[in-house]
Amino acid sequence: MAKRASKDTAKDKLLELKAKHFTPEGREDRIARALEILSLPGPSFQLDKETWMWAAQQADIEDI
Repeated sequence: MAKRASKDTAKDKLLELKAKHFTPEGREDRIARALEILSLPGPSFQLDKETWMWAAQQADIEDI
């Protein structure tokens, strides 16, 4: 029977993968791109009030 990985092992693995993916090289470019995207206007679609209320009240909206 395989030994189950502990939470610490999973956390360490995640930290290792993040360090490999998000290297110091290109950090400034990543930040600049993220800030540019965040500064863009909100959604480009229009919803009526009833649709917004429906979406806000749906507990399982993430499953759609």
